[in-house]
Amino acid sequence: AVAGSEGVVVLVTFNIQDGYAESLLRGLRKGILSDQNYNSLRTCNSIKDVKAAFAGTDYEEFLKEFNEEDTTTLKSILKRKLSDEVEYLQLVSGAQLQKFIQIIRHRYMIDNVITIIECNKNGSRDDVTKSRMEPLGYLPEIDGLLKMKMQKIDEIYEDVLMDTEVGCYFFAFLEKELKSSENKSSATVQNALQDLKPEQIKNYLKKLWLENFYLFVQELDGITKEAMMDLLKFEADCQAIQVVYNSLSYDFSSHQEEERKKVIPFFGKLYPSVTNQLVKVSSFEMLKEVLEVYPEYKNLVKDAPDPKKLEEFDLQSGLKTIDDYMFEELTKRFSIAFEQQFHYACFYGYIRIKEQEIKNIIWLVELISLERSKDSGQSKLKKNYILPFNY
Repeated sequence: AVAGSEGVVVLVTFNIQDGYAESLLRGLRKGILSDQNYNSLRTCNSIKDVKAAFAGTDYEEFLKEFNEEDTTTLKSILKRKLSDEVEYLQLVSGAQLQKFIQIIRHRYMIDNVITIIECNKNGSRDDVTKSRMEPLGYLPEIDGLLKMKMQKIDEIYEDVLMDTEVGCYFFAFLEKELKSSENKSSATVQNALQDLKPEQIKNYLKKLWLENFYLFVQELDGITKEAMMDLLKFEADCQAIQVVYNSLSYDFSSHQEEERKKVIPFFGKLYPSVTNQLVKVSSFEMLKEVLEVYPEYKNLVKDAPDPKKLEEFDLQSGLKTIDDYMFEELTKRFSIAFEQQFHYACFYGYIRIKEQEIKNIIWLVELISLERSKDSGQSKLKKNYILPFNY
Protein backbone atom coordinates (compact mmCIF):
# COMPACT_ATOMS: atom_id res chain seq x y z
CA ALA A 1 0.00 0.00 0.00
CA VAL A 2 1.05 3.59 -0.58
CA ALA A 3 1.27 5.62 2.64
CA GLY A 4 2.23 9.12 3.81
CA SER A 5 2.60 12.39 1.94
CA GLU A 6 4.91 10.73 -0.61
CA GLY A 7 2.18 8.19 -1.30
CA VAL A 8 -0.37 10.95 -1.87
CA VAL A 9 1.95 12.55 -4.42
CA VAL A 10 2.34 9.20 -6.22
CA LEU A 11 -1.43 8.68 -6.38
CA VAL A 12 -2.09 12.23 -7.60
CA THR A 13 0.63 11.92 -10.24
CA PHE A 14 -0.74 8.55 -11.36
CA ASN A 15 -4.24 9.94 -11.69
CA ILE A 16 -3.03 12.90 -13.74
CA GLN A 17 -1.01 10.71 -16.12
CA ASP A 18 -2.91 7.42 -16.23
CA GLY A 19 -6.11 7.73 -14.18
CA TYR A 20 -8.32 7.88 -17.28
CA ALA A 21 -6.63 4.83 -18.85
CA GLU A 22 -7.05 2.84 -15.64
CA SER A 23 -10.73 3.79 -15.34
CA LEU A 24 -11.26 2.57 -18.91
CA LEU A 25 -9.44 -0.66 -18.07
CA ARG A 26 -11.65 -1.25 -15.02
CA GLY A 27 -14.66 -0.83 -17.30
CA LEU A 28 -13.24 -3.34 -19.81
CA ARG A 29 -12.56 -5.77 -16.98
CA LYS A 30 -16.33 -5.98 -16.38
CA GLY A 31 -16.67 -7.37 -19.91
CA ILE A 32 -14.49 -10.42 -19.22
CA LEU A 33 -16.61 -13.54 -19.67
CA SER A 34 -17.98 -15.21 -16.55
CA ASP A 35 -18.65 -18.84 -15.73
CA GLN A 36 -22.30 -18.20 -16.68
CA ASN A 37 -21.21 -17.04 -20.14
CA TYR A 38 -19.16 -20.21 -20.62
CA ASN A 39 -22.04 -22.36 -19.43
CA SER A 40 -24.15 -20.75 -22.18
CA LEU A 41 -21.46 -21.56 -24.74
CA ARG A 42 -21.31 -25.18 -23.59
CA THR A 43 -24.97 -25.67 -24.50
CA CYS A 44 -24.53 -24.41 -28.07
CA ASN A 45 -24.99 -26.73 -31.04
CA SER A 46 -24.28 -24.31 -33.89
CA ILE A 47 -22.59 -21.02 -34.79
CA LYS A 48 -26.01 -19.37 -34.61
CA ASP A 49 -26.30 -20.55 -31.01
CA VAL A 50 -22.82 -19.20 -30.29
CA LYS A 51 -23.84 -15.73 -31.47
CA ALA A 52 -26.92 -15.89 -29.25
CA ALA A 53 -24.75 -16.94 -26.29
CA PHE A 54 -22.72 -13.75 -26.70
CA ALA A 55 -25.84 -11.55 -26.45
CA GLY A 56 -25.31 -8.94 -23.78
CA THR A 57 -21.51 -9.33 -23.77
CA ASP A 58 -18.83 -7.04 -25.21
CA TYR A 59 -18.51 -9.43 -28.15
CA GLU A 60 -22.12 -9.12 -29.34
CA GLU A 61 -21.63 -6.22 -31.78
CA PHE A 62 -18.41 -7.65 -33.20
CA LEU A 63 -20.00 -11.01 -34.04
CA LYS A 64 -23.20 -9.76 -35.69
CA GLU A 65 -21.90 -10.40 -39.20
CA PHE A 66 -20.05 -13.62 -38.35
CA ASN A 67 -21.77 -16.61 -39.97
CA GLU A 68 -18.87 -18.91 -40.83
CA GLU A 69 -17.99 -22.28 -39.38
CA ASP A 70 -14.30 -21.40 -39.67
CA THR A 71 -12.75 -20.67 -36.26
CA THR A 72 -9.77 -18.94 -37.92
CA THR A 73 -12.01 -16.01 -38.88
CA LEU A 74 -13.56 -15.95 -35.42
CA LYS A 75 -10.13 -15.92 -33.79
CA SER A 76 -9.11 -13.02 -36.03
CA ILE A 77 -12.20 -11.01 -34.99
CA LEU A 78 -11.59 -11.61 -31.29
CA LYS A 79 -7.90 -10.76 -31.51
CA ARG A 80 -8.62 -7.61 -33.51
CA LYS A 81 -11.07 -6.48 -30.83
CA LEU A 82 -8.43 -6.95 -28.12
CA SER A 83 -5.83 -5.15 -30.22
CA ASP A 84 -8.17 -2.18 -30.75
CA GLU A 85 -8.80 -1.96 -27.00
CA VAL A 86 -5.08 -2.03 -26.17
CA GLU A 87 -4.26 0.55 -28.84
CA TYR A 88 -6.84 2.95 -27.40
CA LEU A 89 -5.63 2.39 -23.83
CA GLN A 90 -2.11 3.13 -25.02
CA LEU A 91 -3.29 6.26 -26.84
CA VAL A 92 -4.84 7.81 -23.70
CA SER A 93 -1.96 6.82 -21.37
CA GLY A 94 0.93 8.86 -20.09
CA ALA A 95 4.41 8.41 -21.58
CA GLN A 96 5.61 5.81 -19.07
CA LEU A 97 2.50 3.62 -19.36
CA GLN A 98 2.68 3.90 -23.15
CA LYS A 99 6.21 2.49 -23.04
CA PHE A 100 5.09 -0.24 -20.63
CA ILE A 101 2.31 -1.35 -23.01
CA GLN A 102 4.65 -1.15 -25.98
CA ILE A 103 7.09 -3.56 -24.33
CA ILE A 104 4.17 -5.96 -23.78
CA ARG A 105 3.42 -5.68 -27.50
CA HIS A 106 7.04 -6.54 -28.36
CA ARG A 107 6.20 -10.16 -27.43
CA TYR A 108 3.58 -10.30 -30.20
CA MET A 109 5.81 -8.46 -32.68
CA ILE A 110 8.49 -11.10 -32.14
CA ASP A 111 5.90 -13.84 -32.75
CA ASN A 112 4.88 -12.15 -36.02
CA VAL A 113 8.45 -11.97 -37.33
CA ILE A 114 8.98 -15.66 -36.48
CA THR A 115 5.69 -16.49 -38.24
CA ILE A 116 6.85 -14.65 -41.38
CA ILE A 117 10.20 -16.44 -41.37
CA GLU A 118 8.63 -19.86 -40.89
CA CYS A 119 5.95 -19.26 -43.53
CA ASN A 120 8.67 -18.15 -45.95
CA LYS A 121 10.56 -21.37 -45.26
CA ASN A 122 7.42 -23.37 -46.01
CA GLY A 123 6.49 -21.36 -49.10
CA SER A 124 3.14 -20.27 -47.63
CA ARG A 125 0.97 -17.77 -49.47
CA ASP A 126 0.88 -14.20 -48.12
CA ASP A 127 -2.80 -14.47 -47.17
CA VAL A 128 -2.07 -17.62 -45.11
CA THR A 129 0.83 -15.87 -43.40
CA LYS A 130 -1.28 -12.80 -42.62
CA SER A 131 -4.04 -14.96 -41.13
CA ARG A 132 -1.54 -16.22 -38.56
CA MET A 133 -0.38 -12.76 -37.51
CA GLU A 134 -1.08 -11.26 -34.10
CA PRO A 135 -2.85 -7.88 -34.45
CA LEU A 136 -1.25 -6.78 -31.16
CA GLY A 137 2.14 -7.27 -32.80
CA TYR A 138 1.57 -5.14 -35.89
CA LEU A 139 4.75 -3.76 -37.45
CA PRO A 140 4.74 -1.23 -40.32
CA GLU A 141 7.54 -3.26 -41.93
CA ILE A 142 5.40 -6.40 -42.23
CA ASP A 143 4.45 -5.94 -45.90
CA GLY A 144 8.11 -5.58 -46.84
CA LEU A 145 9.07 -8.66 -44.84
CA LEU A 146 6.34 -10.69 -46.55
CA LYS A 147 7.99 -10.07 -49.94
CA MET A 148 11.20 -11.77 -48.87
CA LYS A 149 11.72 -15.28 -50.24
CA MET A 150 13.24 -18.33 -48.60
CA GLN A 151 16.59 -17.94 -50.32
CA LYS A 152 16.87 -14.48 -48.81
CA ILE A 153 16.10 -15.37 -45.22
CA ASP A 154 19.27 -13.55 -44.15
CA GLU A 155 17.76 -10.36 -45.63
CA ILE A 156 14.71 -10.78 -43.40
CA TYR A 157 16.94 -10.73 -40.35
CA GLU A 158 18.91 -7.84 -41.80
CA ASP A 159 15.72 -5.84 -42.28
CA VAL A 160 14.45 -6.79 -38.82
CA LEU A 161 17.72 -5.69 -37.23
CA MET A 162 17.85 -2.43 -39.14
CA ASP A 163 14.25 -1.31 -39.39
CA THR A 164 11.99 -2.72 -36.66
CA GLU A 165 11.75 -1.86 -32.98
CA VAL A 166 12.21 -5.51 -31.99
CA GLY A 167 15.55 -5.60 -33.76
CA CYS A 168 17.45 -5.55 -30.45
CA TYR A 169 16.07 -8.99 -29.56
CA PHE A 170 17.02 -10.53 -32.90
CA PHE A 171 20.44 -8.87 -32.81
CA ALA A 172 21.15 -10.43 -29.41
CA PHE A 173 19.86 -13.80 -30.67
CA LEU A 174 22.11 -13.75 -33.75
CA GLU A 175 25.12 -12.63 -31.74
CA LYS A 176 24.64 -15.65 -29.49
CA GLU A 177 24.21 -18.06 -32.40
CA LEU A 178 27.23 -16.75 -34.30
CA LYS A 179 29.59 -16.09 -31.38
CA SER A 180 31.85 -18.98 -32.36
CA SER A 181 32.18 -17.82 -35.95
CA GLU A 182 34.64 -15.20 -37.15
CA ASN A 183 32.66 -14.78 -40.34
CA LYS A 184 29.34 -13.02 -39.72
CA SER A 185 28.38 -12.64 -43.35
CA SER A 186 24.85 -13.03 -44.72
CA ALA A 187 25.68 -16.57 -45.86
CA THR A 188 26.78 -17.50 -42.34
CA VAL A 189 23.57 -16.08 -40.90
CA GLN A 190 21.50 -18.07 -43.40
CA ASN A 191 23.36 -21.31 -42.66
CA ALA A 192 22.98 -20.80 -38.93
CA LEU A 193 19.23 -20.38 -39.26
CA GLN A 194 18.41 -23.20 -41.67
CA ASP A 195 18.24 -25.96 -39.07
CA LEU A 196 16.80 -24.00 -36.16
CA LYS A 197 13.22 -24.85 -35.30
CA PRO A 198 10.76 -21.98 -34.76
CA GLU A 199 10.27 -23.12 -31.16
CA GLN A 200 14.01 -22.82 -30.48
CA ILE A 201 14.06 -19.29 -31.83
CA LYS A 202 10.85 -18.35 -29.99
CA ASN A 203 12.10 -19.69 -26.62
CA TYR A 204 15.34 -17.73 -26.86
CA LEU A 205 13.61 -14.53 -27.96
CA LYS A 206 10.98 -14.88 -25.21
CA LYS A 207 13.84 -15.19 -22.72
CA LEU A 208 15.33 -11.94 -24.03
CA TRP A 209 11.93 -10.24 -23.94
CA LEU A 210 11.29 -11.34 -20.34
CA GLU A 211 14.73 -10.09 -19.29
CA ASN A 212 14.21 -6.74 -21.01
CA PHE A 213 10.76 -6.33 -19.45
CA TYR A 214 12.13 -7.25 -16.01
CA LEU A 215 14.89 -4.64 -16.27
CA PHE A 216 12.32 -2.02 -17.33
CA VAL A 217 9.93 -2.64 -14.41
CA GLN A 218 12.82 -2.41 -11.94
CA GLU A 219 13.03 1.28 -12.87
CA LEU A 220 9.36 1.85 -11.97
CA ASP A 221 7.97 2.82 -8.58
CA GLY A 222 5.72 1.39 -5.91
CA ILE A 223 2.99 -1.13 -6.57
CA THR A 224 3.81 -1.56 -10.27
CA LYS A 225 7.40 -2.60 -9.56
CA GLU A 226 6.44 -5.02 -6.81
CA ALA A 227 3.52 -6.63 -8.67
CA MET A 228 5.27 -6.90 -12.04
CA MET A 229 8.47 -8.33 -10.60
CA ASP A 230 6.45 -11.09 -8.95
CA LEU A 231 4.53 -11.84 -12.17
CA LEU A 232 7.62 -11.86 -14.37
CA LYS A 233 9.63 -13.98 -11.92
CA PHE A 234 6.91 -16.60 -12.01
CA GLU A 235 6.79 -16.48 -15.82
CA ALA A 236 10.56 -16.84 -15.99
CA ASP A 237 10.41 -19.87 -13.69
CA CYS A 238 7.60 -21.37 -15.79
CA GLN A 239 9.75 -20.97 -18.90
CA ALA A 240 12.65 -22.75 -17.19
CA ILE A 241 10.43 -25.63 -16.06
CA GLN A 242 8.65 -25.95 -19.39
CA VAL A 243 11.85 -25.93 -21.44
CA VAL A 244 13.20 -28.80 -19.33
CA TYR A 245 9.87 -30.67 -19.37
CA ASN A 246 9.52 -30.43 -23.17
CA SER A 247 13.07 -31.65 -23.72
CA LEU A 248 12.56 -34.77 -21.58
CA SER A 249 10.96 -36.55 -24.51
CA TYR A 250 14.51 -36.84 -25.92
CA ASP A 251 17.54 -38.63 -24.49
CA PHE A 252 19.58 -36.36 -22.23
CA SER A 253 23.02 -35.14 -23.34
CA SER A 254 25.54 -32.41 -22.49
CA HIS A 255 24.42 -30.60 -25.66
CA GLN A 256 20.86 -30.58 -24.34
CA GLU A 257 22.08 -29.08 -21.07
CA GLU A 258 23.74 -26.22 -22.98
CA GLU A 259 20.63 -25.64 -25.08
CA ARG A 260 18.51 -25.39 -21.93
CA LYS A 261 20.86 -22.80 -20.43
CA LYS A 262 20.42 -20.61 -23.52
CA VAL A 263 16.69 -20.14 -22.98
CA ILE A 264 16.44 -19.82 -19.19
CA PRO A 265 16.09 -16.15 -18.09
CA PHE A 266 18.64 -14.62 -15.72
CA PHE A 267 16.08 -14.01 -12.97
CA GLY A 268 13.26 -15.73 -11.11
CA LYS A 269 12.63 -17.29 -7.71
CA LEU A 270 14.34 -20.48 -8.91
CA TYR A 271 17.34 -18.66 -10.41
CA PRO A 272 20.19 -19.51 -10.14
CA SER A 273 20.44 -22.35 -7.59
CA VAL A 274 17.44 -24.39 -8.74
CA THR A 275 17.77 -23.63 -12.46
CA ASN A 276 21.35 -24.94 -12.25
CA GLN A 277 19.83 -28.24 -11.12
CA LEU A 278 17.01 -28.09 -13.68
CA VAL A 279 19.35 -27.96 -16.68
CA LYS A 280 20.85 -31.30 -15.56
CA VAL A 281 17.51 -33.09 -15.15
CA SER A 282 17.29 -36.25 -17.28
CA SER A 283 13.90 -37.69 -16.29
CA PHE A 284 10.41 -36.58 -15.29
CA GLU A 285 10.92 -38.04 -11.81
CA MET A 286 14.10 -35.99 -11.37
CA LEU A 287 12.19 -32.86 -12.38
CA LYS A 288 9.58 -33.55 -9.69
CA GLU A 289 12.32 -34.17 -7.11
CA VAL A 290 14.06 -30.86 -7.85
CA LEU A 291 10.78 -28.96 -7.43
CA GLU A 292 9.57 -30.96 -4.41
CA VAL A 293 10.42 -28.26 -1.83
CA TYR A 294 8.73 -25.48 -3.83
CA PRO A 295 4.94 -26.13 -3.55
CA GLU A 296 3.86 -23.50 -6.08
CA TYR A 297 6.08 -25.14 -8.71
CA LYS A 298 5.66 -28.73 -7.58
CA ASN A 299 1.91 -28.39 -8.21
CA LEU A 300 2.60 -27.50 -11.84
CA VAL A 301 4.18 -30.88 -12.57
CA LYS A 302 2.91 -33.39 -10.02
CA ASP A 303 -0.19 -34.37 -12.03
CA ALA A 304 1.10 -33.49 -15.51
CA PRO A 305 1.62 -36.37 -17.96
CA ASP A 306 5.07 -37.86 -18.44
CA PRO A 307 6.52 -36.12 -21.54
CA LYS A 308 7.80 -39.50 -22.80
CA LYS A 309 4.25 -40.88 -22.74
CA LEU A 310 2.36 -38.01 -24.34
CA GLU A 311 1.18 -40.24 -27.19
CA GLU A 312 -0.89 -42.09 -24.57
CA PHE A 313 -2.43 -38.86 -23.30
CA ASP A 314 -6.04 -38.26 -24.39
CA LEU A 315 -6.83 -34.54 -24.65
CA GLN A 316 -10.53 -35.35 -24.69
CA SER A 317 -10.29 -37.19 -21.38
CA GLY A 318 -10.57 -33.98 -19.38
CA LEU A 319 -7.06 -34.47 -17.94
CA LYS A 320 -4.72 -31.48 -17.88
CA THR A 321 -1.38 -30.85 -19.53
CA ILE A 322 1.50 -28.92 -17.95
CA ASP A 323 0.37 -25.95 -20.08
CA ASP A 324 -3.06 -26.11 -18.44
CA TYR A 325 -1.58 -26.06 -14.94
CA MET A 326 0.71 -23.15 -15.78
CA PHE A 327 -2.01 -21.10 -17.51
CA GLU A 328 -4.36 -21.70 -14.56
CA GLU A 329 -1.81 -20.38 -12.07
CA LEU A 330 -0.81 -17.47 -14.31
CA THR A 331 -4.47 -16.50 -14.85
CA LYS A 332 -5.00 -16.51 -11.09
CA ARG A 333 -2.01 -14.20 -10.64
CA PHE A 334 -3.13 -11.88 -13.45
CA SER A 335 -6.56 -11.71 -11.80
CA ILE A 336 -5.07 -10.79 -8.42
CA ALA A 337 -3.37 -7.82 -10.11
CA PHE A 338 -6.80 -6.14 -10.26
CA GLU A 339 -7.16 -6.13 -6.47
CA GLN A 340 -5.02 -2.98 -6.13
CA GLN A 341 -5.24 0.36 -7.92
CA PHE A 342 -2.81 2.96 -9.24
CA HIS A 343 -0.40 0.58 -10.95
CA TYR A 344 0.40 -0.89 -14.39
CA ALA A 345 0.31 -4.63 -13.60
CA CYS A 346 -3.45 -4.77 -14.19
CA PHE A 347 -2.88 -3.65 -17.81
CA TYR A 348 -0.56 -6.60 -18.36
CA GLY A 349 -2.99 -8.85 -16.49
CA TYR A 350 -5.91 -7.73 -18.67
CA ILE A 351 -4.09 -8.48 -21.93
CA ARG A 352 -3.05 -11.94 -20.77
CA ILE A 353 -6.50 -12.77 -19.34
CA LYS A 354 -8.17 -11.74 -22.61
CA GLU A 355 -5.63 -13.78 -24.54
CA GLN A 356 -6.65 -16.83 -22.50
CA GLU A 357 -10.32 -15.95 -22.95
CA ILE A 358 -9.89 -16.07 -26.73
CA LYS A 359 -8.29 -19.51 -26.41
CA ASN A 360 -11.23 -20.64 -24.26
CA ILE A 361 -13.78 -19.44 -26.82
CA ILE A 362 -12.00 -21.01 -29.77
CA TRP A 363 -11.66 -24.30 -27.88
CA LEU A 364 -15.38 -24.48 -27.19
CA VAL A 365 -16.43 -23.35 -30.66
CA GLU A 366 -14.15 -25.96 -32.27
CA LEU A 367 -15.84 -28.62 -30.17
CA ILE A 368 -19.22 -27.35 -31.37
CA SER A 369 -18.00 -27.50 -34.97
CA LEU A 370 -16.86 -31.07 -34.40
CA GLU A 371 -20.19 -31.86 -32.71
CA ARG A 372 -18.34 -33.22 -29.68
CA SER A 373 -20.26 -31.09 -27.22
CA LYS A 374 -23.32 -33.36 -27.71
CA ASP A 375 -21.75 -36.50 -26.28
CA SER A 376 -21.00 -37.59 -22.74
CA GLY A 377 -17.70 -35.72 -22.80
CA GLN A 378 -19.54 -32.43 -22.46
CA SER A 379 -19.46 -32.60 -18.66
CA LYS A 380 -15.68 -32.55 -18.85
CA LEU A 381 -15.43 -29.40 -20.97
CA LYS A 382 -15.06 -27.10 -17.98
CA LYS A 383 -11.69 -28.68 -17.29
CA ASN A 384 -10.48 -27.51 -20.67
CA TYR A 385 -10.99 -23.81 -20.23
CA ILE A 386 -9.54 -21.48 -17.64
CA LEU A 387 -11.60 -18.97 -15.67
CA PRO A 388 -10.14 -15.71 -14.33
CA PHE A 389 -11.06 -14.31 -10.91
CA ASN A 390 -11.75 -17.85 -9.75
CA TYR A 391 -9.76 -18.11 -6.54
